[in-house]
Amino acid sequence: MGLCTPRAELDIFQDLAELCIRPGFVHALAWMSLRDNYVAFENELDGNALASSYAPGRTVRTEFSTLLGLLIRQPIDTSEPGALEVQALFDRTAELLAELHKRLGQPMWEAVINSAKTRREGPSSSPFTRADVLREPIFYGGDSAYSFQYREMAIDRYAADEAWLLAHKRFAMKDAQFVAKGISDLQSKKIRGALSGLDPNSPSFTALLSAFMFTAEEIASQVDLPADTVRAVLAALSVYAPANADFTSLSAFNLAAACPIIAQPEGAYIALNVYAILESLYDSPFYWMVADKAYRAKASAHRGSFTERFVAKRLRASFGSDNVHCNVNIDGRRDRLSEIDVLVLFGDRAVIVQCKSKKMTLESRKGNDQALRDDFRKAVQDAYDQGLLCAKSLVRSDLEFVNENRTRLSIPDLTEIYIICAVSDHYPVLTVQARSFLNYEQDNIIQAPLVADVFLIDVLTEMLASPLRFLSYINRRTRYAERVHGTNELAILGYHLSQNLWFDDRTNLAMIADECSMHLDTAMTVRREGVPGSATPDGVLTKLNGTIVGRIVEKIEHEADPDLIDLGFLLLDLDGATIDQLEHGLKDVARRTRLDGQRHDFTLVFETGSSGLTVHCSNAPPRDAVEVLADHCRRRKYLHEAGQWFGFVIREADSLPKFSIALRFPWRQDAELDVLTQGMALRDGRGPSKPMSSRRAPDGTKIGRNEPCYCGSGRKFKKCCLV
Repeated sequence: MGLCTPRAELDIFQDLAELCIRPGFVHALAWMSLRDNYVAFENELDGNALASSYAPGRTVRTEFSTLLGLLIRQPIDTSEPGALEVQALFDRTAELLAELHKRLGQPMWEAVINSAKTRREGPSSSPFTRADVLREPIFYGGDSAYSFQYREMAIDRYAADEAWLLAHKRFAMKDAQFVAKGISDLQSKKIRGALSGLDPNSPSFTALLSAFMFTAEEIASQVDLPADTVRAVLAALSVYAPANADFTSLSAFNLAAACPIIAQPEGAYIALNVYAILESLYDSPFYWMVADKAYRAKASAHRGSFTERFVAKRLRASFGSDNVHCNVNIDGRRDRLSEIDVLVLFGDRAVIVQCKSKKMTLESRKGNDQALRDDFRKAVQDAYDQGLLCAKSLVRSDLEFVNENRTRLSIPDLTEIYIICAVSDHYPVLTVQARSFLNYEQDNIIQAPLVADVFLIDVLTEMLASPLRFLSYINRRTRYAERVHGTNELAILGYHLSQNLWFDDRTNLAMIADECSMHLDTAMTVRREGVPGSATPDGVLTKLNGTIVGRIVEKIEHEADPDLIDLGFLLLDLDGATIDQLEHGLKDVARRTRLDGQRHDFTLVFETGSSGLTVHCSNAPPRDAVEVLADHCRRRKYLHEAGQWFGFVIREADSLPKFSIALRFPWRQDAELDVLTQGMALRDGRGPSKPMSSRRAPDGTKIGRNEPCYCGSGRKFKKCCLV
């Protein structure tokens, strides 16, 4: 973008308004919807098919909703334009949207330039603490929810309001879900038919627009519901043009967001954005209900309890019911200190989730600094402050913790406590705002917070379905809280799933682009929509498939033993080269023991000596084998001045552990260990440390360095069993 000052925002908006009511614009919008709101693929859905969703020049959902809102301000002229006229409408729309983007981004670029200038004179505040700067990412930031999440979660969200919906709207939420799905399925079928029948030399724009049109009877037949029920759903989500007269600026209320279906004369409807229908299905019923003064209090109470219930349900899917507790009261000797909305206790780790049901107001979207900060405080900061109080309470022995079933909880000695602030609605650029506005504390036990919405928690528990996988990611995400930046938490999770979220100390800042979520988007769509494709992205969830290390992780990933959690963190943190070393070492010592019946071992040192792993393969009785392993691990830990050390005794048949040990205590100099570790090899950084091996085979035959190894690997002895 250039740095010249663009036109005023209102001037650009008015030009868009005039463009959207021109004859035939609805046809251009239909083609725009096809290009930007649908994904075409053959055979299987993959990241390449979704790449178009991130392509420059496509309209984002807020832009499309703006165009739709301007379209319905006047009666819709459906007369069919010529091909050149449609192209002209396309081009002019693109020009105005680009100019609008430049206008909204101007304060950001000016703030960045000024910040760079003042930084030469000393530290300066982040430009992203200003509401006018944040207007651009708020408007153009990516979606935090998938369409199917809106569709599925609306059922849970309004389960307690079913009676009101039936009495006042004449349909149940399940009916609305069926109608939305029916519209989507019918449109996909019609669009395929319209495209297959188009003449490239003389395209019929009416044919494509008709693919986005339907009647209540068509949907009723599609989903097998009474036509009256379908009409009731459509009436709640549709609007007759002309309407939306108050939509006179970009920050004004846009009726098209709440009613994205356009009702036409003679019973027809136009739906150009199915995603907006599903989003409205999730958001709008609450506003219908709070308009009923007699029901307002109940609606608000149900909205708040949904967030807690949903988060608890999803966390139980990963951690099990016995480890997840709701509405945990923290009681002192005289009074109640606070309440934890959702508490996970697993081994020596705890996860505190504090839930809020607050949305960003229109004043914040207009660029009002005070409104933006007030909204964030109510939605996130207040939740975090309560979570911090609860986290500090968990390490106190003079308090009692009682869950909603009046069960007194036993709190273990905790080594890590994670605080998650969860909001129930899409909150634009929540990650950016959290980084700019959230005031938090951390120490050796209480970690930096994770700010999320319910949609992210749904995805986390879907993709990281075991306690170990979930905790490992939260551990890393909070560890890099100040070093990993992005506009969308889904992109950061997508990067982790594909690349492993690990950075060395030399990396001060990592920017994660929205495109990093493509393979995650694919996997979630395959899982929830049932389309053909890969349900698991290649990366951290697949790299251990078929390996001994992977089988070890599978055995421990649901275990609440603190030592096994630490071991799991260590194994999941390894890079590919170290995994290969560990895999080779496990197989090698087992093979050696099979050949000669003797004990063999090897050691890996991790992260510049902060931790390590020693593996033994031995036929000795278990008690003797444990004593020997423990002594070896103790010496290795001391030699490397490590904070923790792990040890395995593995089976010679399959290289899997028979039992394990863990040593976790601070390093202190010891005269006896100084003597015991003399002569032991010391390795720095990641890599194996093995005892020197003999130059003879098990039968005593001497082997040359360049001769084939006796183990049958096919490699030279010097590159195999001779270390």
